[in-house]
Amino acid sequence: MDISEALRGRWTRILGPLAKDSRLFAQALGDRSGSSSELLVVGVPEFEPWHFTAHMAEQATRYGRADLVPTLLRWSVPVGAPPHLSVSVDSMMRATPRQTVLVINPSGDEDPELLERVADAKRRGSRIMTLHRGSADFIELSHETLSVDASRPERDFDLTQHVVTDLTPKAL
Repeated sequence: MDISEALRGRWTRILGPLAKDSRLFAQALGDRSGSSSELLVVGVPEFEPWHFTAHMAEQATRYGRADLVPTLLRWSVPVGAPPHLSVSVDSMMRATPRQTVLVINPSGDEDPELLERVADAKRRGSRIMTLHRGSADFIELSHETLSVDASRPERDFDLTQHVVTDLTPKAL
């Protein structure tokens, strides 16, 4: 989905200073100078960022950015799920320096198992990026982080995700 300038302007007005932070985060995620060639997206056990993943895949494909076509990592893979929806969070145990792990946590809760897996991926050399609601642990673990204050409405977290997916594949 290509976002119109009018809609992008509306989002910018709603998000205020957070819009600039979202643009900077998107630029960092889309930066071609890094050595990452695969984007892994993971949420917390109660939240799968499938919406973000779908939008990012669409935009990355539109702009010819195969390095940004994300793989959704799932806490629970249903039996019979198609291959593109069958990648478990266990794959983070095999993370490499060629991968970027993007954590999306809209709840603000810190899941100890997720934090441990992300820390392991970081030790293996993966680039860690996080979009969250003010988690000190995610800030410490991340190479790049975007924190949406927990006092802001859920809508702002959703809009922030849209801004990131819209701008990331265009980053140079």
